[in-house]
Amino acid sequence: MDNIFDQLSDYTLLFVENEEGIRKNFEEYFSMIFKEVYIASNGEIAYKLYQKHNPNLIITDIKMPIMDGITLVEKIRQKDDTTQIVIISAYTDVEFLLNSIPLGLIEYIVKPLNEKKMIEVFKKFLSAKNDSKYIYEKENNTIVFDGISYELTLKENQFIEKLVSGIRVISYEEIEVDIWGGKHMSSNALRIFIKNLRKKLPEGFIQNVTNQGYKLGI
Repeated sequence: MDNIFDQLSDYTLLFVENEEGIRKNFEEYFSMIFKEVYIASNGEIAYKLYQKHNPNLIITDIKMPIMDGITLVEKIRQKDDTTQIVIISAYTDVEFLLNSIPLGLIEYIVKPLNEKKMIEVFKKFLSAKNDSKYIYEKENNTIVFDGISYELTLKENQFIEKLVSGIRVISYEEIEVDIWGGKHMSSNALRIFIKNLRKKLPEGFIQNVTNQGYKLGI
């Protein structure tokens, strides 16, 4: 989780929420994570902040006075289809969900808000911002692609840690010593290990280097 927060510290957030209590609580939470946080209580104020600061991520409520969240997103999308936007609301009806599809949202969150829901939003945001489309979470034994989290076994986690640490080739000998714990590693065992791991990863993520080992392919 620390890895996610470290990456978010380079980005800015616009948080739009009508309810004062929620707004204040999450302003404090977001301020500990993002580089800059801009706060608005309605869509009109939010749009002015968007124009002035061009935030990387927008999280907005729907039901607000003066200008609601849907109108806000529609205005932004008239000129900007790249800024990532998340909508939060108490609404759960199918009609609204269908209407929100053309708005290009990365997530739709149903209240009440909590950290678990926000972490999932952060993962999707970072996956979209990251050119290589992945987030590696060593402490949690997971790797995330396009917002989807995949659990890694202990050996898989050790292998991925080495793989993403640089552009060098991870040799067969290094895998046997550091991941197999110095025990004999047959070529068949390694082949099955890599085959199973590749099922969790995008095509080309692990690249073979003939007679040497493996390297990061993206």
